[in-house]
Amino acid sequence: EQGNLIVTAGSRVATIKAIPHEDFPVIPKVSQEQSFSMTAWDLVGGLKSVWYSASTSTIKPELASICVYPRDEELLFVATDAFRLAEKRVPLKQVATFEALLIPVKNVPDVIRVFEDIGGSITVAITKNQIGLYYDTIYLTSRIVDGVFPDYRQIIPESHTTEAVVLKQDLLHALKMTTVFSDKFNQVEKKIHPSEKLLELTTRNADVGAHVEHLDAALTGEDLDIKFNHKYIVDSFQSIASDSLTLHFSGTGKPMVMRGVSDPSFLYLVMPMNK
Repeated sequence: EQGNLIVTAGSRVATIKAIPHEDFPVIPKVSQEQSFSMTAWDLVGGLKSVWYSASTSTIKPELASICVYPRDEELLFVATDAFRLAEKRVPLKQVATFEALLIPVKNVPDVIRVFEDIGGSITVAITKNQIGLYYDTIYLTSRIVDGVFPDYRQIIPESHTTEAVVLKQDLLHALKMTTVFSDKFNQVEKKIHPSEKLLELTTRNADVGAHVEHLDAALTGEDLDIKFNHKYIVDSFQSIASDSLTLHFSGTGKPMVMRGVSDPSFLYLVMPMNK
């Protein structure tokens, strides 16, 4: 009545003030002229695999985004905050051709929430400023960040000098122990010494103490001592389904590259710490 909502229940009457519907923002309808189809499972899986690596700061909007682009018969999802990088490749049944687009990471939880329980295919429509997701009676749209994603391929080492293959559960357990003894920088030191068949994790905190743990691993290459933020490493385990991990190192000051032994579709890179 008169633009307000009247709720009546027995002897009770409530009047809820309303806002003129003309004030509600118009939801842009993205044209399906440039579009392709993929399963909701693959879309959600791609976003979940990388979104935690995006920057939480909006100073550089392109880093606070998920980069999505097609290559050959795959769709790639990439995120980085300049300290670590995650890349997930998802096969496409339908060939897609479009320039790399940047989805704001703050919108990603909504996409996951809406589509994670849907098993069918969705239509992904793209324009210059918007992306639209269509499924049955569901329609979701997000703006696209106007920016250029870093050329991340140039920082991924093409070769390695040291390799460690370790059980994911063993490494996860060891890193969880480090949270008790690590310093405010979450620093963990890795000693990878193939010459001694040694993979050792060490953390120190002046107020708590120190912790050293040896892991069983298959090691090859040169001896190396290197430090990382253990939190960055643990974050990636949610994206790796394999029981074993391959860790590649290219020397002091160079990033570590992690992959699942049986899952070449996911790559995770972590920069070392200098402290």
